[in-house]
Amino acid sequence: MSDQQTVAGELIVVDWGTTNFRAFLLDKNAQIIKQVSAASGVLAVSEGQFEAALNNYISDWCSDKHIPVIMAGMVGSKVGWQDTGYLHCPVSLSKSAQHLVHLDVASPQQKFIVPGFKYQPQCGASDVMRGEEVQVFGALSIIEQEQGVISEAELARSIFCLPGTHSKWACVSKDCNGESVITRFSTHMTGEVFDLVTKHSILSAGLTQQHKEADTDLSQFLQGVACSQLQGGLLHHLFSARTLQLENKLPAAAVYSYISGLIIGAELHSVIANEPVLEHIYLIGNNRLNNLYSAALLSLGYSSTILNSSQASINGMFAIAKHAGLILSTEVTL
Repeated sequence: MSDQQTVAGELIVVDWGTTNFRAFLLDKNAQIIKQVSAASGVLAVSEGQFEAALNNYISDWCSDKHIPVIMAGMVGSKVGWQDTGYLHCPVSLSKSAQHLVHLDVASPQQKFIVPGFKYQPQCGASDVMRGEEVQVFGALSIIEQEQGVISEAELARSIFCLPGTHSKWACVSKDCNGESVITRFSTHMTGEVFDLVTKHSILSAGLTQQHKEADTDLSQFLQGVACSQLQGGLLHHLFSARTLQLENKLPAAAVYSYISGLIIGAELHSVIANEPVLEHIYLIGNNRLNNLYSAALLSLGYSSTILNSSQASINGMFAIAKHAGLILSTEVTL
C-alpha cells in the first residue's frame, strides 16, 4: 500500500478481547484501508506492555501521528490496559462517546478506550459487557444504512443477540431525543458450557477430535433444539445425549451437533420466555454461529437478520469516535 493511501487514514479502531486482537485503519468514510488480526488477546500481554504490543501491529499505519486510536473489549478491563469501569444502562452512543477514557501514553498519538456497560435489574445480580456494546451500536448503523431508521415500535419487538462463549442479548429503545439507547442486556455462558460438557463430562466419552471438527449435522442439531423446549430443563435434557447413544439412536459423529442444539436451544428458551412481544432477532456473530442460531430460531417460529460482527465493531467505534469529535472530515452518517 502506498504512503498516500496510508496518509488517507482517519481512524484506527481496535477490537481487543480476551483471546483475540483485531485492528482496522479506516478512511473518512469508515472504509477499511488496512487490517490485521492475531490470536493475541489481552491475557497474552504482560503488564505494562500494552502500548508496545499495539504498536507491533499498527506502527506502519502511523506515519501521521495525529490519527487517533479507539479500542473496545477486554482491553478496558482489570486484566487489560486500563480499567475503564462501566456506564450504567440505559446508555446511548453519544453518552458512550462522552465517557471515552483517554489513555496517558508516551506517544503523541491519542488513544482511547470505550468503557464497558453494566445493567442492574430490580432483583438479581448485575450484568456487564465490554465490546458487545459497540457492536450493537454498529449493528444499528448498518440496519439504518440498509433499511432506514428503526422505529420505536420495531425496536420494542426486536432484540440483538451476540452469540459466543458468553452470549449477550441486548434490548434497545429510543430516548426522549429519539436516540437509540441500550436499556438492558443479559449474558448466557453458552459457548463455555458447551466446551466444558464436550470435554469434561461423561457425554464426551469415546468422542474424538475428528468428531468435534465434523460439520454440524443440522438435523441432529435441530433435534437438540426441539428437546430443549420440553419440560425438565437443561440438566435433564443433557443426559438424553447419553441415553440416545446407548440406544444407538444418536451416532457418535452427531453428538456434538445434538449437544450444541440442546445448549443453544436452552439459551433461546430462557430469553424468549422473558420477551413476550419478541418477533425479530438481529444476530451479530461469526458466520457459523449466526447460521446455527438463525436455523434454531426459525425452527421455533422466529425470524432473524444476520449481521457481520467485524463490520458492526467497526461501525460502532467509528460512530463513537465521530460523536466524540475525533473525526472531523467524515462524509457519511452513521
